[in-house]
Amino acid sequence: MGNMVLGRSGKAVPKSNQLAESSPISLSLVLLLFFALVDSTSAQVDTTISQQESQSVVLPCPVNSEKCGKLHSLNWFKGDARIAAMLLGDSNVTSVNKEFDERVTVEQNPYRLVIKDLKIADEDIYLCDTTFFIPEETCDNFNGYRIELRVLENIVPPTEVVILDAKGDRLENGRVVGPMQERQSLKATCTVRNTRPQPEVSWFRGTKRLTTYSPTHDLINGLYTSTLELDWQLSREDLAQDFECRVKSAAIQNVTVTKFSVDLQVRPTSININGVKHHTVQGSKVVLTCDIRGARPAVNLTWYNTTTIISSDENEITEIRTKSLEKSDGTFHTQSELIFNATRFENDRVFRCEAENIVLQINREKPISSALTLEVLYPPVVKVSPSDIIANTSEIVLLNCEYVANPASLTQVEWYRNDDLVNVNDTTHYKGGNSENVALVIKATNKEDIGNYSCQLSNNIGKGTSDHKINLDVQYAPTVEILMIPKGPVKESDESNVTLFCNVLDANPSVLTKVRWYANSTLLKELPDCEETREDLCHIDPSKLLLESIGRGFFYNYSCEGFNAAGWGPRSEEKELLVHYEPGPATLSHFPLVAVKKKSVTFSCSVDDPGFPESNRFRWLRGGRGPLQDIVTKDWTVEPIDLDNRSNYSCYAYNEGGKGVMATVNLEVHAPPFFIRNLPQYTGILHTSPNATLTCRIECVPRCDISWQKDGVPIERNDTRYFVKEKYMDASPATGDFESMLSVLHFNMPNWPDSKFNIEDDNANYTCVSTGNTVGGSIRSRTYFGIEYAPENTTVSEKIVYVQEGTIPGRVICKSRANPEPSYDWIFKNQTIANGNALIINTPMTRNDNGTYTCLAYNKHGNSIAKTIIEVQFKPRCEIERQEIDDQDTLICIAYGNPIEADFSWSIKTENETDESLGSGKKENSDKSYYILQTDYAISRTYRCVANNTVGYGSFCEIEVAAASSLLVWWQEQLAWWQLWEKNTLIILVAAILGLMLTVIIICCIIICICRRRRRQDKYLTEVPISCIQSARVCTKV
Repeated sequence: MGNMVLGRSGKAVPKSNQLAESSPISLSLVLLLFFALVDSTSAQVDTTISQQESQSVVLPCPVNSEKCGKLHSLNWFKGDARIAAMLLGDSNVTSVNKEFDERVTVEQNPYRLVIKDLKIADEDIYLCDTTFFIPEETCDNFNGYRIELRVLENIVPPTEVVILDAKGDRLENGRVVGPMQERQSLKATCTVRNTRPQPEVSWFRGTKRLTTYSPTHDLINGLYTSTLELDWQLSREDLAQDFECRVKSAAIQNVTVTKFSVDLQVRPTSININGVKHHTVQGSKVVLTCDIRGARPAVNLTWYNTTTIISSDENEITEIRTKSLEKSDGTFHTQSELIFNATRFENDRVFRCEAENIVLQINREKPISSALTLEVLYPPVVKVSPSDIIANTSEIVLLNCEYVANPASLTQVEWYRNDDLVNVNDTTHYKGGNSENVALVIKATNKEDIGNYSCQLSNNIGKGTSDHKINLDVQYAPTVEILMIPKGPVKESDESNVTLFCNVLDANPSVLTKVRWYANSTLLKELPDCEETREDLCHIDPSKLLLESIGRGFFYNYSCEGFNAAGWGPRSEEKELLVHYEPGPATLSHFPLVAVKKKSVTFSCSVDDPGFPESNRFRWLRGGRGPLQDIVTKDWTVEPIDLDNRSNYSCYAYNEGGKGVMATVNLEVHAPPFFIRNLPQYTGILHTSPNATLTCRIECVPRCDISWQKDGVPIERNDTRYFVKEKYMDASPATGDFESMLSVLHFNMPNWPDSKFNIEDDNANYTCVSTGNTVGGSIRSRTYFGIEYAPENTTVSEKIVYVQEGTIPGRVICKSRANPEPSYDWIFKNQTIANGNALIINTPMTRNDNGTYTCLAYNKHGNSIAKTIIEVQFKPRCEIERQEIDDQDTLICIAYGNPIEADFSWSIKTENETDESLGSGKKENSDKSYYILQTDYAISRTYRCVANNTVGYGSFCEIEVAAASSLLVWWQEQLAWWQLWEKNTLIILVAAILGLMLTVIIICCIIICICRRRRRQDKYLTEVPISCIQSARVCTKV
């Protein structure tokens, strides 16, 4: 194959033909002609292309170099005639038949044939035949690529593509038909109406083209109506598939697809039950799973135990879980779980799962099923017999044990008596009781054999114990004990009865028929006593003995013997009957004889007859109340003594037999001097107060006296500045205070100089002093008597504080004279900014902090103020204004700073950014400086000003002054005097001139009016004489 190439016929071509690539063109054409003449086998058309007449069409030639290798040449055939060829190599050679030379071109990358100006005669089957140098085994292009070219005269798309069912009813696109069952025949018709050219109609199921009858094509009025019928037997393969009618035509751009689907019902394909592979153990949870696949619709499932239907509704411990999942093909996977706990009753049972759906029911087919036989391993189920055995001692007894189990072989056998394991290895007493002989034999019974016997058997699965037990009863003589009711000791004072019981401890039968009673080991009585004289003791319970009206004479040790069918038993242990009686009268004493407040006193209680049991416990009462529950000793120490202890005290001895006679004493209590109300450490009084008092109250029993001292010197009774009032107060149970002396020292203010206290001289220490009594010494209390007054003479350490902006001022101290000592607040702008006598400001000051700070000194009697001023000084800030002053163009530099007084410096900023000093200017005010501008400057200038005060220099301020032109200078020189005036001056001047002119006009108007009036008067006087001359008579009348 390395020396061959593949031609159209699929045969190898000698490799020498490859040299034709470098031969003359004629040799290449001969070689191509040779390949073209190779006979080709008939093959199916690969694709169909339709195109309108006179249009261009492109026929593709797919070449897969990866599968077939390097391409040597290709030939294009129309029918059996070659119309074009291409030889590939270093220089590609292309040849086209002369008939198609003007309309056909061969192209590569991709390889295709282009036909221009399409003719009806061009309609044919075209073959692209390829030849490869060394064809690969994977190449599948031996027959070439065939294209059916259809030339369309005109194109009419179909009016509709419709699918009809077997009844002729129309199926809408995408409709679901059914339900239908598998093996049914599906019939449908696809009709394409009124189209040209003749369409290609086909049926598809998914991607598979279905084999059908040939379509029919009816030509009516030049338009085709094509019909293709579908008669298809449904199978499982049609599940979840669409049946598509595909129409392909040059009249439509894309393939038209109309489809429908079938709701197909199918049988289940498989059923399988699993869950227990080999066996299970009783008590284990069993899950049997039944899987049914391939059904549509889902199946109905039933579980059977042998032939009995299993229902979870009827059995609470059985659970059935069923679920159905729809698969991608439309079928259902139904899974059902049967869940139960295995018992021995399920052993060897057959569990069956049955399933059916509507397909099986319609076709009357049996449900599909799957079965599983369950093996359950369980421990032995045990049964013992007989239920009751009564035997005498030394008899042989057989205990039977039967069982069922899986597996049946036993691994262990155990017998229990009263749930205790029986030692069957004791062959002297037992026989059997093993895996070979399960039954147990007792060779000789005794009382230890009495009990309930059970059998426990074990296999490889577990243990089984009999539900019931064998009750073995063995009779023997009684063992007894004495019981007393009441159990405890008896009080003599109650005169009660005591019943003795001869209680059976161990006996079989347990009922006593005779009893012998003993006191201190001496026989008292044997009951029952059926002698003729004592018939009342014949028909009684012999195990009871009644002792009446118990006293000290019944103090004995009692015992008894019992008798039953087995004979007399041994005598019981002795039991003592205790009789209690009360102690004798008590005697009470105490030390000391007189108690002292806050100290202690000890009471002692004693008796001569301690009673039985001997008394060592006592009860105490105080003031007739009690007894006190927490004190039961012979001696009672009371501490500390207070007012409540001034009372009577009682005691008595007691024991279980009762209480003795009580003894009582009265306790007298004294109190040493003690301040109930002492003087305070400090007593303050306003120096103008109209009255003042000092009070002290001293508790003391017996009574004591009180005196007063000033600075350690007694105050005499005749000192008119004072007077004392005293009162002896009764004891107060509410506060616990004993009797006390109250003394009040009054200051008689009218007898003091100016009827008031002197704030300097009258401050003193006053002392209240008591005398001692029999239980305590003298005591005293002192107070400092201070004369108080409101703050006065308030001052500050600095009246004015100067501080620079951004710095922290020093502290200012405020002082004031007052008693009590005053408190201080600092107030600024009606707000308290600090407390205490020192004004401390820890933040840098700003100019807004400038102002008056007030110190307010105050106490409970009044207040006083002092003020300090804080001046916040800061560097001046300047502004420049330009004004006309005295007909001169003047710059004014105004400084804003603290202090206000400032010095100024003027300068001009030159072109090289340096300053030319102009001096300090003219200073008329402390905060302003004036600089007069020259009128003939010819350039623009920047004037700068800087101000400084005691704090320092401020920042520069500047103003730009435009240059004066020569014309402006000349014009200013030519202006009249009034043109040089300021605007305001000119306005005033013009207003004055206008006012003067208006005054002149008004005066002129007045003069004109006066003149006109006089003229009228003169005219009238002239007319009268003339009229009189004309008529003398009239004039005379006038």
